[in-house]
Amino acid sequence: MDTKTILPVLETNPVFAVLTPEERMMLQRAATINVFTRHQVLYKPGQPSNKVFFLLKGVVKIAVHAEKKDIIKYVVRGGNLFGESCLTGDTQRRDFAYAMDDQVEALEFDAQTLLTLMRSNFAFAQSLLHFLGERLRYTEIQLENVVLKDSKSRILEYLHQMGIEQGRRIGFETLVKHNMTHQDIADLTGTSRQMVTAVLNQLKRSNVLYFNRKKILLRDLNALPIAV
Repeated sequence: MDTKTILPVLETNPVFAVLTPEERMMLQRAATINVFTRHQVLYKPGQPSNKVFFLLKGVVKIAVHAEKKDIIKYVVRGGNLFGESCLTGDTQRRDFAYAMDDQVEALEFDAQTLLTLMRSNFAFAQSLLHFLGERLRYTEIQLENVVLKDSKSRILEYLHQMGIEQGRRIGFETLVKHNMTHQDIADLTGTSRQMVTAVLNQLKRSNVLYFNRKKILLRDLNALPIAV
C-alpha cells in the first residue's frame, strides 16, 4: 500500500474521522508504511517510544516477558492503534510488539505529529482519550479475570469473546478463523497450554465446538458455557 492511498483508511476510522481533510493530509505526509513477517519484533522494551502504529493488515500481539514466558496484554487486529503509550508520557517501550501473520502492514506516525493535532483539534483529543480509556478498561477486565476466575472460566470466556468479535455466522454455528496457538491463548488468559488443550478437547468431545489449527467452529455461541 502506498502512503497516497491511506486517506480513505483514515476517513473511515472512528479515531481519525474527526480530523479535517487538511489534518488528515498532514498525517498522510508524516506517515510511513512498514511490512513485517511472522514473529518479527516491531518494537521491544528499552527502545525509544516515539511512534504510534496503526495496523492496516494482519495481527500483532503486545506482550511482556515474565518468568521465561510471554504474557500477552492484548492482541491488535486491523484498523486499530497500538504503541500509544508515548502519547501519555512514556519515553521508552515497556513491552514487545510481535507480528503474528506472514505479512503485517502497519502505518507509523510520529508521536509529536499526533500530539500537535491533539492540541489543535479538541475532538481528536477526545477521540484518542476514548480509545485509551477503552484499552485501559480491557486491561482492567483481564486483571480482574485472572484474580477472580479460575483457569477454565477464563478460557471459556475468551472463546466466547472470540466468537463475538471474530466469528462469522453459518446457520446456527459460528466460525472463527484465527492464528492463535494454544500457547497464545494460554498466555492471553494467564493459564497453561496444557489447560487450554484440555478444555478444548473436552468441549470437542461434548460437541460444543470443533477446532483445528486455523479455525474454531462453535456449535451454538449462546450455549457456550461462560461460567463453570
